Amino acid sequence: MNINITIITSISILTISITSLIVNFRNIIIVLLTFELILLSIIMLFASTSIQTSSNLNTVFIALILSIAASETATGLTILITHYRIRGSISIKILNLLRG
Repeated sequence: MNINITIITSISILTISITSLIVNFRNIIIVLLTFELILLSIIMLFASTSIQTSSNLNTVFIALILSIAASETATGLTILITHYRIRGSISIKILNLLRG
């Protein structure tokens, strides 16, 4: 596959996910999925530039971003499930009640 097509695809996924984050800020599940899309598009950019420049440093960044994305997903889903069990609703308006 051509590197330029991969870069254009990842940039378009990044812009779509950022606009989705701006438009659909009320639903917490869509917000979490949008953060995952943002991180995965950044990974695609790093992978395509590492192929283009033959650099192994970007591979380290890819592994780091993947581990951060996995921990963010696990933590977010845990908080979301706990909040749903306590309050019975998943809404960003009610989410500010989690503050101490």
